[in-house]
Amino acid sequence: MVTDQQVRRLFMLNGKDKSRTTAATKAGMDPKTARKYIKIGKLPSQIKSKHDWRTRKDAFEED
Repeated sequence: MVTDQQVRRLFMLNGKDKSRTTAATKAGMDPKTARKYIKIGKLPSQIKSKHDWRTRKDAFEED
């Protein structure tokens, strides 16, 4: 899982380094993952959707 700090570092290094692969390696992530975050331009915390559904019925809920 990639953190916001890693993606911020990727954004910073992407402008300085000649290669996205080098920037991704320095940020500590796979180049494919780096490509994804550079393309969308958002942090992981901004992308993540809230989990608001239940996987099973609440046993303590009254009918």
